[in-house]
Amino acid sequence: MRNWVKYILLLAIIALVGYKSVYFKKLSEVRNESKSTTFDASAYASNFLHVTLPANLDRAIALSKLDQDLADSSARAFAYSHAQNNGNTRFFLVKGEGHIIKIDSEYVYLNVAGVSRKVLLATKYIIGTAARDGSGLIAVDDFTTTMEMNTVSEELNKLIRTELLPPFKASAKTGDLVSFTACLELERNKIVPDSLELIPLMLNIH
Repeated sequence: MRNWVKYILLLAIIALVGYKSVYFKKLSEVRNESKSTTFDASAYASNFLHVTLPANLDRAIALSKLDQDLADSSARAFAYSHAQNNGNTRFFLVKGEGHIIKIDSEYVYLNVAGVSRKVLLATKYIIGTAARDGSGLIAVDDFTTTMEMNTVSEELNKLIRTELLPPFKASAKTGDLVSFTACLELERNKIVPDSLELIPLMLNIH
């Protein structure tokens, strides 16, 4: 009789230990954890800049049209903008072409037909989230964590600084005609500045 009691107690202990060592998670949690650990921000940024963006250039508004709309109707102009939230900071994807009138250590200055304001292509300080948010093609729902999204912004800025700008700066000279696709950041509750600072995404010298 005592042996049976021992066996029953032994089985109970084994069952309890086994139960404590097994736990369950929702399938969605497992997928999200897997996605988070395998996310490659550099690859995502590169694919966006070289594949996604070129396939969606029709989303860009001509800088001359945006400039005119900003003068005529702020509401109409900001209808073209994008952002990850409903704050005052808004981003635009713009396109156009202009002749280089000046080059310094931070900007290439363009004379763009139909644009009343000065147009500055940033060539040194590529920071912020304009490159990520300007097109409206990257959404917060694409990511598992905000860190992933912020890292994509950093990687995009790095690609612009290290891949796009060096060959452009090496060959650009006053008088050249430059076509561009770029991002622009504006504050909805502030007067539009006299200078439009563009973060370039695509550049070609003709």
